[in-house]
Amino acid sequence: MPEEGYREVPLDSLHLDSDNPRLPGDTDWAAEDEGQLLREFSRRYNLIELARSIADKGFTPRHAEALLVIEHSENPESYVVIEGNRRLATLKLLADPGSRRAAGITSPEWLDLVSKTSVDFNQIPVIVYPDRAALDDYLGFRHITGPKPWRPEAKARFIAKLLSAGESVDQVARRIGSNARTVRRFAEAHAIYTQAAESGIPMNDVEAAFGLFYNALDPPGVRDYIGLGRQADIEASPESPVPSDRIENLRILIELLYGDSPSDIRAVIRESRDLRRLGQVLANPSARANLLRDRDLERAWRVSGGGRDELLGLLSDLYPRLAEVNGQAKEYAEDQEIRTRVTRIYDLVIEMASRYGVNGP
Repeated sequence: MPEEGYREVPLDSLHLDSDNPRLPGDTDWAAEDEGQLLREFSRRYNLIELARSIADKGFTPRHAEALLVIEHSENPESYVVIEGNRRLATLKLLADPGSRRAAGITSPEWLDLVSKTSVDFNQIPVIVYPDRAALDDYLGFRHITGPKPWRPEAKARFIAKLLSAGESVDQVARRIGSNARTVRRFAEAHAIYTQAAESGIPMNDVEAAFGLFYNALDPPGVRDYIGLGRQADIEASPESPVPSDRIENLRILIELLYGDSPSDIRAVIRESRDLRRLGQVLANPSARANLLRDRDLERAWRVSGGGRDELLGLLSDLYPRLAEVNGQAKEYAEDQEIRTRVTRIYDLVIEMASRYGVNGP
């Protein structure tokens, strides 16, 4: 087919996409039957909310709701849905008891929604595209920088697929409406994830919270710890970014980020600013040893000198603020409330000066 065209087709002629970036990368989904795909979409995404909407509002307007498809390679009367797999999975679960059994759907609410649904399952709107490549620009913009963003792990898989197909970093950046640094970060994170999984490191927690892993690879201390090269040098899909002699460090890093439930080991990261602290700790041998022994990031960060650096930063920020206050306060020398607050600051400064042995000029 030279260009896309609108059609209305039976629901049973539509198939879920086993290459969908939203599916976890640790399974060969092409080898699984559709029941397993339905079960995975049902498990990972809240399809019941979409089912409520379809039961309440139907599946219209036609063109706006159309699924984006390509012809099935083995059956020209069937189609693979490239964009709209959540909607397709929901329609199948509403239409077919066998699909609900395959997906393990037993909720009474589903049966209630089935009875309320008025969709004509023989006239599902689709737009047929000539091949996957014809949809890459649309998917890249819509789901990476556009209005319907995928989860970070899906973004990483999509970008890795484009790079593996021979596109340059700049070409992929233009496709998704982003920049080269974002493309390199996602490509690197996906390559490290794949390398870790192939090395036998458990990655289920990373898959579920990939954004943490993606952001954790930025601090210089983390990069040095697992032996990463310059991110700016990435021009193609990276292969084994972590040197073989740093794989154990990679395992330790993932354990620090996510913990290890079977071994009752807790994660040391609780909030985003902890990633910067973790990088500083890993860069300092004494602090790193302290962290690996006690698993107390705050204490290890202070061993690394982090408390001093933070205090210096606060003092640097404070001086211009006080200078600004001093300039404004001169206009209100007789204002009692302002005098009271200035006195509180004065007393605090005197206390600090005494602690550090600072005398006036």
